Amino acid sequence: MPLTFAYYFVQIVAWMKCIYCKNDCIKKGVYKAVQEYQCKQCKKSQRSVYCYRQYDKAIREQMVVLNNEGLGICSISRILKMPKSTVQWLLLKASLKIMPPVLNEQDQEYEVDELFACTGRKRLCYIIYAINRTSRQIIYFVTGTRTKENIAKVIQALLLLHPRKIYTDQLPVFRYLIPDTMHRVLRHKTNRIERKNLTLRTHLRKDYPVKRFVIVKALLC
Repeated sequence: MPLTFAYYFVQIVAWMKCIYCKNDCIKKGVYKAVQEYQCKQCKKSQRSVYCYRQYDKAIREQMVVLNNEGLGICSISRILKMPKSTVQWLLLKASLKIMPPVLNEQDQEYEVDELFACTGRKRLCYIIYAINRTSRQIIYFVTGTRTKENIAKVIQALLLLHPRKIYTDQLPVFRYLIPDTMHRVLRHKTNRIERKNLTLRTHLRKDYPVKRFVIVKALLC
């Protein structure tokens, strides 16, 4: 009996679960002698077995774990036996899915600083960011040139949280962006964010040549 069009598209396969939402899938054609499926709920196409390892969900989850442990692109590529370009592409896709945290904290103390880096072909870049002095969580960051506009984006994000104090270095532009009642320029009061700068430099050095998504990756570790 010849296989019909309806056989591939209508027949329900109970033993094939969606790798994204865990619902039932239906058969949807054959590509290069491999059966393809489509989820009835999220409508995403998938296979039960993949020939290329970068499409394996377990490999992608392991890559994120290795990245969060501080390994560079070259180290992840060597451990997983995958090309470096594939590792960069998968990490970029993973970073695009990360959403900034919604913060409801108030009356906290923060530190603001800028870090110099080179991206691509020796193009200059600054990382301007702020952290909570107590939890050391990154509140907001901007990558680009060290201009008043970019620094103002970070300061405005902090002012929305009604901070108690904001500690910075002696960069003159901070005096015009932060109210005097909460701005502090004191010695040893930015030690926590300086410690964070050393960690960021370690990540960026491992992933040379640095690209913009590597900076984002290092900030989110």
